[in-house]
Formats: sequence, C-alpha cells, structure tokens
Amino acid sequence: MEVFLNTIRLLRGSEILFLCHDQADSDALGASFALAQWLGGTVGVPREPAIHTRRLIEVTGMKVVKNPNPEAFKSVVVVDAADASQLEPTVPEKFYLIDHHPDNRLVDRAIDALYEPVSSTCQLVFRLLKAAGALPGREASLALAAGILTDTIHFHKGDAESFRTFGELLQTGGVSYEDVKRLYLDDQRRDREVILRAALGSRWVKLGDYNILLSEIRTNIPTFVARALLDLGADMSVVAYEGPEGTEVRMYVREEMASACTLDAVEIMEAVPGVGAGQVWGFRQFAAFRHREAIPSILDHVIETLKSRLVAPRKGVGSGFMLPRG
Repeated sequence: MEVFLNTIRLLRGSEILFLCHDQADSDALGASFALAQWLGGTVGVPREPAIHTRRLIEVTGMKVVKNPNPEAFKSVVVVDAADASQLEPTVPEKFYLIDHHPDNRLVDRAIDALYEPVSSTCQLVFRLLKAAGALPGREASLALAAGILTDTIHFHKGDAESFRTFGELLQTGGVSYEDVKRLYLDDQRRDREVILRAALGSRWVKLGDYNILLSEIRTNIPTFVARALLDLGADMSVVAYEGPEGTEVRMYVREEMASACTLDAVEIMEAVPGVGAGQVWGFRQFAAFRHREAIPSILDHVIETLKSRLVAPRKGVGSGFMLPRG
C-alpha cells in the first residue's frame, strides 16, 4: 500500500486515464470516479458502462469517456479488470492496476499494482484514500458505497471489511443507505411494478434442494429484477429482456449453491446455446449477457444447460446437486 501510494501520488496533475472494464459496473466506475476526484484525470470505458450505472453517473455528475485512446494519456490506471479481453479495444501497453478479482492476469504486466482479492475494488480505493489523508467527498463516497453494494450483491456476500468500509463511507460522505439504494432504480414506482410482476410470473424450477426462478420482462432492468428474485429466496435467478436493443440476460447464484455445486455463473452462461455470439461478463456468482438480436427460448436454454452440468448426488452423500465427475 505505502509503495503504491507513493507511486500513484506522483501522477497527480498529469493526464491520467482511469480505464474500467467494458460494461463497467458500479465498482469499476465508483472506484475510478473517486480516484479521479483525488488525482484529477478521466474515467473511461472501452465501449459502454453497464445499464445499472446510469443513475450513479447522473447523480454524481460523473463524466465517462467511451472508447478512449490510451496513447493520448501520460498514464493509464486500469481499475477493476482482471484480463486484457475486458479492455478491448482499448488495451494499453503500459499501465498501473487496482483490482480485487481472483486469478488476475494483468498484475504481472502492470508497472505497479494495488491488488488483493477482497470483495470489491472500491474497498482498496478507500484504503488508498485514507492512507493519503484524502477522504472522499459526498459524491465520491456515494460512488464507492454503490460499488461495494454492487459487488457484494447487496450484501448477500462480502468480507468484514466491506461492511466496515460501507459504514465509514455513509458517515464520511453524509449519505444514507437509502441514498445508495435509490441509485439502482430510475423510476421507482414503475420499476417496482416490473419487479412485482416478474416475481409473480416467474417460472420456478427445483433442482435437488435448490430453487431457481426464471423470468422474462418487458422493461430493460434485468439486473434489478434478478437481484430482487435472489432477495426473495431464490438460490439462482435468471432474468431475460428482449426488446428493440436485443437480448439482455442476468444471472445470480447464491453462494451456498455456487460452493456446494462448484458453479461459476459466467461459465454456465457461456455454455448456453446462442450465447457464444454475444458477450458474457461477470464473476462467480453473477453473469450478464448481451446480444443485438433476440434469442428464442433463451431461458429454456439456460435451464437445460444447468441441468446438463449437474447430476444428483450419490446416495448418502447429500441432498444437493453437484457437477458430474470426469
């Protein structure tokens, strides 16, 4: 921390690009925004930020540059990315790194890095700001808190530090938990109605002891709906939206199911027929997919793919499902 802090401080006042992964979530954008507020610089994404961040961007007044040219900046700090493929088509040759993902493939290539597999990159950035004696203001605190809330799946998971840091950010920034939660719904009354309809009309599939809820919605807020179904008690939630913009699918897997069945949400989504032509991003307990065209019966494909990867346990071994051996 101390070595990285001394290095990163030297970048202040120069042309800095804080480069997030494509489909940047609140953790990537929140961390980058707080860094830019402290050091000055530009927040950039390779193509587009994630849909769920639009309210965060609006409320904080964050300026996000799409498809920036890394060569136009004196320094590049890659934020919340684990693989060069997440930065296409704006992969920098030289960069610093701040990230929390396990199995990071960029650490060894970085000039210097602040890396630790904790719950969120925003935690690492808050550590850095505290060590520098540069506590974030209201907007940066809100952005960092939003990043923690996103990457802990609204605290369905998270290490002890994530809870402590979240509380400190609320106090430091003078914001409330409700302020942070409001970032995740644009039109609260309309969006709550979509969530309620999705819950009431969900397809319920039982695999062993695990409850899976699948729903198709007509409003483009699949991340919010999938998270709400998880909050209701689903072990896995899968929500699809098909509209003029194409297909959007979001999947959440509860930690208990992911661990017991050795599941990775991204790997499951990538194996679904028709998905290979699009893009999948996420982590072990969350996967997102976007494609420019409609994919008929995609929820059926998801559940069949999941079934093909799970087998009933041997008698006396347990009641859940597990991955087939060999």
